[in-house]
Amino acid sequence: MKELLELRVNFKYAHLLFKDDEGVNLGGNSIYGPSIKVVKVDTGTSLWIDVCKVSKLVYEKYKECFFYGWEYQRKYTTKELAEAKLFQMNVRKYFEPAGEECGTIYDESCACRICGSGRKQISPLRLKKGRFLNKRDVATTIADEIVVSRRFVDVIKSSDIKGMFFGPVYLGNSLSEDVYQLMIQGQKLEMSEKTRFGGEPYDFIQGEEYEREISGCPNGDHLGLNILSEAYVHNSASLSQYDFFISKETVGNKITEENQGSLIRPSHLLFCSPKLYRVIKENNLKGFNFEVAHVVG
Repeated sequence: MKELLELRVNFKYAHLLFKDDEGVNLGGNSIYGPSIKVVKVDTGTSLWIDVCKVSKLVYEKYKECFFYGWEYQRKYTTKELAEAKLFQMNVRKYFEPAGEECGTIYDESCACRICGSGRKQISPLRLKKGRFLNKRDVATTIADEIVVSRRFVDVIKSSDIKGMFFGPVYLGNSLSEDVYQLMIQGQKLEMSEKTRFGGEPYDFIQGEEYEREISGCPNGDHLGLNILSEAYVHNSASLSQYDFFISKETVGNKITEENQGSLIRPSHLLFCSPKLYRVIKENNLKGFNFEVAHVVG
């Protein structure tokens, strides 16, 4: 596996580490020039450590961020994909408004009082009419309410996939015949301590206001703001019985007194068996990307 970290670097300080012809320059105008340099850093090289050092230098000296955004990109060989025992599934497309804004009802009484994990949806999903799938077979609201196409449902049901369920979706006041909710009451896998979580790739806090978002919940049901490595899960008998799974723990924004009304809640990671991975790929179902997940113990 080759792991790259794509960074959106503050162009003002990009020269401290990158050459003029490296990466892609974005933003700005003819007078002030670019505002961002997009670069890809191989995490297996010394440049990975250099980014961390320069990030700290820029923040300590100028009180500014060296990079604004980041995303891991992991590339696998054909052999690694063929031998994988489990995959992490990521939905690529997000849209608004969320179901809660459209009348979907939740029970908050069962949610963790510290991080907000564990609330339950107690009504059918209601959404505003829109083209949120638009040539895709899966998309999700910013509140992690996942919707799939009728084609997706038909393929899954005809392929004898176990553990994946679908619920009704109301678009406006009408029950949709083309859009369904992917229910996440799947078999739960416990995350291994080998999985790394944190605020950003180097766990370097750009300001005190981010401290509450980086740490997990003391109750153990929320692990951190972001997953920073490939996923590692503990072995479970359900791995040989089902094809769709969710993590027992959650990841993402914690709900605190300051952001109590936030729609963005901690969410579960999604996993699938090699069988489900092949079904999605062979039927060209669009909207997911996949990473190899590891089973330990």
